Amino acid sequence: MNKPRSFTVGKLISNTTVLVITLFFAIPMLWLVLASIDQTASFQFKMPVPTVNHYITAVEAENLSALANSLALSGIAMVVGTTAAFMAAYVFSRHHVPFKNPLMLTILFLSGIPISILIVPTYKMFAILGWFSLVPTGVLLGVTGLPFQIYQLKNFIDAIPSELEEAAFMERASSFQILRLVIFPLTKPGLASAAIFGFVNAWGNFLIPIVLLSDVDQQPAPVRLYGFMGSTSINYGAVAAYSIVYSVPVLVLFLSMSRQFKAGFSLGGAVK
Repeated sequence: MNKPRSFTVGKLISNTTVLVITLFFAIPMLWLVLASIDQTASFQFKMPVPTVNHYITAVEAENLSALANSLALSGIAMVVGTTAAFMAAYVFSRHHVPFKNPLMLTILFLSGIPISILIVPTYKMFAILGWFSLVPTGVLLGVTGLPFQIYQLKNFIDAIPSELEEAAFMERASSFQILRLVIFPLTKPGLASAAIFGFVNAWGNFLIPIVLLSDVDQQPAPVRLYGFMGSTSINYGAVAAYSIVYSVPVLVLFLSMSRQFKAGFSLGGAVK
């Protein structure tokens, strides 16, 4: 019996590709860490002159307030997007909807359209309605992630055996009870992954908050981060330190929901 060849051109290409992609992420991260503790930080790689001043700047009151605004915006977007996507995905999965397949293809197509192309009419709508505040902006950010979340949750609900719902109907359970007691518990991994997507989608958004939030006190962290970059100089150390502080909530969210997040991508195989 011939042993499989340990070295192939395919393995070499795939390993090289993974290495290059890893470097694209690792090098900026390494710069962030070094610059955040470097007293003379610049855009160049160099051995740092240790200091904690950049982190002291990063946790000043106004910077933490911006971080709290980001948490509020992303939390609203996550709750609104995930809840609406769950209800819509259940309807698409279990009920007869005219032109269901074209509608699902349209939803999938909409997930790839950047919201920036709609920013002008959206701004005018917010101006007319007087909605330049955190809650309406958070709701809008939740809507921007809705198409992908619907598609993701529908695939997950499709994998839940319909016999479970039929058994609940025979026990005279209402539609709401079936949704709450049967579908919801089995969809938790998918909901976790959809919620993380909704949170991260809003967390990193820069354009919508800077256009739709007129009050400086309500500006989120990405806009605050932009404030470290002046027209004539850039505070590289503060940018690096605040970027690291800014990434902590996302890491905490991912680590706390990592098991459900991984299971969410198992889709049908995880349920059946």
